[in-house]
Formats: sequence, structure tokens, C-alpha cells
Amino acid sequence: MITLLALNLFMIYGCSEKSVQEKMSEQALKQVAGKDVDVKIQGGNVQIADKDSRTEMTETTTWPTDLVSDVPKFTAGKIKRVIKTQEQTGSWTFNIYLEGISGDDVKNYENAMREMGWQTDLMQMGDKGGYLNGQKGTMGMNFGFSLERKDGVLAVFNRP
Repeated sequence: MITLLALNLFMIYGCSEKSVQEKMSEQALKQVAGKDVDVKIQGGNVQIADKDSRTEMTETTTWPTDLVSDVPKFTAGKIKRVIKTQEQTGSWTFNIYLEGISGDDVKNYENAMREMGWQTDLMQMGDKGGYLNGQKGTMGMNFGFSLERKDGVLAVFNRP
């Protein structure tokens, strides 16, 4: 009896193209979002797609190669991960998670943005952290950073 049950479980899960983790993630996201999604998990990378958009979460230490060249590369610190969302409407968002950054690094990035034609606004809250916001055409950027933790999230988006 146990052998038959184990064989059935193997046939159900072993021959299935989706992992249990992917199926559980799809069910949880359907409950939260109210729509069907397709989840693929490979190591530290996750892809979530529905009929309107696709999101990729990648554990990486490199700058996204598919980010438009109008966005200057943040070269200080270290990239921990990148989350990219592409909408069918042509809108896109990149969230780049950084660590090991300083206030001077953010100021240097603001200067690099201005040199590339971005309008920017840097708001620093003492020695705690702050926000760098920018706009260039249909693109926008929000960079929230903590000077205490020496980290931040650089969000770049396009809303054509």
C-alpha cells in the first residue's frame, strides 16, 4: 500500500513540469491578485507572468544589461538583486537593490544623472538617509537609501 502511494506521488509530482513550490506560489498569488499567474523558479531566480505583465526577480551582482542607456549605471557599492517588470502597455520598471553605498555615492549618481539630461531632486534626512528622485521624458526614478544600513533601492520606470 505504501509503495503504491509513493508511486502515485512520484507520478503526480515527479512527472509534473511544475514544482510544488511553483504550484503553491501560483495559488497564493491567485488568492492575492485574483488572477491566474504562471510561476517559474530556478535557484535564486523567480519569474511571474500573467496575461498583462511579466516580472523577473534575479539574485545577481551585475547591472541589468537590458536597462536603457539613458539611465546611468550606479557603479558604487554592490548589487544584491534586480526585479524587472514588463507590461504589455510598454511600461517597465527595474528595482535594483544595492548595499555598501554612501551619501557621496548618491550625490555622485545625481551628478551623473544630470549630465545625462535628468531633472533631479535629492532630499537627505541628516545622517539617516533620504531620497533621490529624477525624471527624463517618460522615465522616472526613485532612489530610497539608508546611510545607517548603507543600502538602498534604485527604482527606474518608464510610463509611455
